[in-house]
Amino acid sequence: MKDINSKQYWDNRFSTDWVSAGGHEQTRFFAMIAAKAMPAWLKEQIRQEELEVCDWGCAEGQGVDELGKWIGTTSITGVDISEVAIEKARAAFPEARFKTQSVDQMEEYDIVFSSNTLEHFDRPFEVMANLAQRARRYLVVLLPFQEYVRISEHFFTFDFDNLPVSPAPGFSAVACRVVDAAKVNIDFWNGKQILVVYARLSALGDGRPHLKNLFVGDDSYEDFAQTRTRQMAEECRFRAEELSRTRSELAAVHARLENECKELADLRAKGDAIAHGLTADRDTMKTQLDQCLQKASDDREDLARAQAKALESAADLERVREQAYEYARELERIRAEAGQPAIEAERLRNALAHARERADALAQEGPQRDIALTEARNAASDLKGQLDAMMRTKTWRTRNAILKLIGR
Repeated sequence: MKDINSKQYWDNRFSTDWVSAGGHEQTRFFAMIAAKAMPAWLKEQIRQEELEVCDWGCAEGQGVDELGKWIGTTSITGVDISEVAIEKARAAFPEARFKTQSVDQMEEYDIVFSSNTLEHFDRPFEVMANLAQRARRYLVVLLPFQEYVRISEHFFTFDFDNLPVSPAPGFSAVACRVVDAAKVNIDFWNGKQILVVYARLSALGDGRPHLKNLFVGDDSYEDFAQTRTRQMAEECRFRAEELSRTRSELAAVHARLENECKELADLRAKGDAIAHGLTADRDTMKTQLDQCLQKASDDREDLARAQAKALESAADLERVREQAYEYARELERIRAEAGQPAIEAERLRNALAHARERADALAQEGPQRDIALTEARNAASDLKGQLDAMMRTKTWRTRNAILKLIGR
């Protein structure tokens, strides 16, 4: 069995399903029941004397807020064993006071109030006695009454034959009210609740309550129950109208959403078509890009070969240029060599002419002159042969040089 009175259990409840289970609303409901059933003289005393009130087992603080509104006081401190609950209470009601404490850790207050907590214990009157020790003047408890079919978290049923008149030495019951909570709001409690006010007798002084305060029953609650029922009917009517308006708004919103969904579907179809087209274009562009890259690679290779060939042509041109320079020098030398035979031939011609003139002169002088003339003619013939031979040699050499130059 789970220990539902442990800190771990309630930390988990307040961290998980407390709100979704209606914990906030039920806490306010019980605080309202307690405030309405509380004797008027006690509420007046709280306001006039500014008594310090402790709400023990305050959960997430809704009871502290509700009780303060109904009674008309801000002197209420919420106490709970769960740190999770107290953190949420402080966040929700920053102006109120909250503490994380067990019964044994609590300090004293003028009034200790507890709503729907003691039924969670197997021996609730021991806890009630401990609470009474922390109350300087009053202990006020609100309990499920005559709950013979208990819910799973309740372990004790309170009735007239087991509720004590004196929960602790020096304390006595001074007021009691039984309320049929189902008549007020069956959604929050389908049964009765009992409010008991215990007083520390030494603290009553001259303001002792009369017997009329110790009223047991729920007749005096009928007017409030009827008023509350009318209020709830009016609230239900108002909420029904709000619900109708909300349904109309939701229908309009639903229609808009359907149109937007249709538009979204159309946009999605267009987007898919565009995406498909983009994919095809991308594939085409990729193919074209691959082809361009391949052509660029081929062009690069062709350019490299052309550059290599150009370099080779440049080298050949340089060699041809050097050979041309060499041929030019050779031609110049040939021309120089060719000039020398011309000079020599001119000299020989002059000598031949002189020899002829000499021969003609000798011919006029007789036989001796004939001999001399013959010798001169032989010499001239030799000179002419030499000249012809020399000219043939030079001409041959010049021809070979020119052919060589042309052939290269």
